[in-house]
Amino acid sequence: MLFFTCTHDALQRALRAATAARRPLVLRELLASRGETAFAAALSPCSGRVIVDALSMLARQESDGVLRLLSDDAQARQRSTCDGARAHLSQEAALTRPSLQGMLVWSRHA
Repeated sequence: MLFFTCTHDALQRALRAATAARRPLVLRELLASRGETAFAAALSPCSGRVIVDALSMLARQESDGVLRLLSDDAQARQRSTCDGARAHLSQEAALTRPSLQGMLVWSRHA
């Protein structure tokens, strides 16, 4: 059990470091060498932001496989982070969208 805990902790630290450093090749190598189950188990206790970032750096098929194996709590954190990011982006876009008030629009009719 101690061996599993040590290797699990090492994998989790490696996942966090690779995610923070934006190293998708390292994440893919960790996934390939440890497998989806171990990768998902190490990713499950992480914050929603770390989960979203890590999955975004994997190929679609890889991230789908890992996402299926995440704990229910981790999946909920991931969804919550994605929903929050979408809401923030749409709010930010509305705030930064230029106003059309006072603009003339010319169009050509054939």
